Amino acid sequence: MGVGMAAIDRIDWLETFIAVSDFQSFSRAAHSLHCSQSRVSVHIAELEKAVRHKLVNRSCNPIELTEAGIVFLDHARRAIKNLNEAIDEMDQLNLEVRGHFTIGTVPSISAMFLPQVLRALKDKYPRIRVDITERTTDVLLDNLLDGVVDLAIRVDSATTSTESSSIEPLWGEPILAVFPKDHPLAATKGSIHPDELNQFEVGTTGAPGIGIDRDMRSRFDMWGVSGPRSNYFTEQPQTLFNMAKAGILIPIINLLAYESCDHRGLTYRVINDELAARRVFLQWNPARPFNAAMQAFIDIVYETQLPDGTVPITHSDL
Repeated sequence: MGVGMAAIDRIDWLETFIAVSDFQSFSRAAHSLHCSQSRVSVHIAELEKAVRHKLVNRSCNPIELTEAGIVFLDHARRAIKNLNEAIDEMDQLNLEVRGHFTIGTVPSISAMFLPQVLRALKDKYPRIRVDITERTTDVLLDNLLDGVVDLAIRVDSATTSTESSSIEPLWGEPILAVFPKDHPLAATKGSIHPDELNQFEVGTTGAPGIGIDRDMRSRFDMWGVSGPRSNYFTEQPQTLFNMAKAGILIPIINLLAYESCDHRGLTYRVINDELAARRVFLQWNPARPFNAAMQAFIDIVYETQLPDGTVPITHSDL
């Protein structure tokens, strides 16, 4: 029989060899594998016999791999990885979707929409693991490109043609002007024209030292909101609302952020009668791996009811 995978009778020989390489010690490898040191020695000896090369230099302390061992290590790691991926794919045939990914989003969406999605995901696919990170929408785009997050639910008033293949529209929501209930503009019903805001100091969420995000800045420019803007910046909508209650500024904020915070003593008016001024979409990086767990998440997103007060949108709205 020629040398090859057929000569390697047991996968745990490869696992033992990888552990010895990682820990540079038979005893520490044995501890990590929950077996005896003699079992580790037998596995390495049998593996060396099968491949007809000495893989480990036992005379060194700590243990070192031989040249053949260094060459073989990469192949051993890939063999174990490929085997695990094959098992994952077969599990998926039995609807046992598993996997891990990182989702990034803005705080209002993670508070008002993501819990319902994750509840349904947990019920249907309990073996999927999700890491959640909250960032501003500009940072989320950078995180997608850098691979820090695999999926993002973000907002933007303008997307490029190159992004269209990796975007799924979700909903539109209004942007609000928020007032204390005793404010003169709070008494009027209906939407508010942006011109009416120019006489007041307005503020919105933004990163300290950077200012408001690009999407809200472009919205201000589009509306012609040119009045005084607050010198106080916070990333937390609740802090913004507390400043409104103290009479410091008039928050300009999206509906979900308003609903996610304690807004007692406050009220709002929709700006410019635009019910989909803020457009929310799901995005991924097509240049990076896309697994079954991510697809399962996207499917659940589309099965989940949209947040109250939002309206469905399509690609033509982006």
